[in-house]
Amino acid sequence: MSRGHGDGRPHGATVGTTIGTSVGTGAGATIGTGVGAGEACETLGEPLARVMTLLGKRWTGVVLATLMAGPVNFSELRRGVPGISDRVLNERLTELAGENLVSRTVIEGPPLRVRYELTEHGYALRPALGELTRWAEQHLSA
Repeated sequence: MSRGHGDGRPHGATVGTTIGTSVGTGAGATIGTGVGAGEACETLGEPLARVMTLLGKRWTGVVLATLMAGPVNFSELRRGVPGISDRVLNERLTELAGENLVSRTVIEGPPLRVRYELTEHGYALRPALGELTRWAEQHLSA
């Protein structure tokens, strides 16, 4: 008689965890634990899928974290996020402004400057980003 894991699974069976988004449907993310490929999945819904889509874009989390220090001009922000191109930084800032997470203020006068800062909604991400940072320090290899 073969012994199992004590939960009904035979030796060699694994419990899988799936987190993902429904491609093309916008229906939401699923998370599940079960034997095999995705049994007993539970839909988490659109809010989690939306935030993971937003924060999962390259550079978005770094831009938000940099803005947590306070308002900065575009050139200061670019220096604070080494490796990002002007085009990508502009795209991320436009997306974040569209979600009301970042505000953009044009400062007239020679030279013309643009200042970016987090809105109240943007600053509300501070606890979540802090928890993600702690998790990464504990669970991801350097």
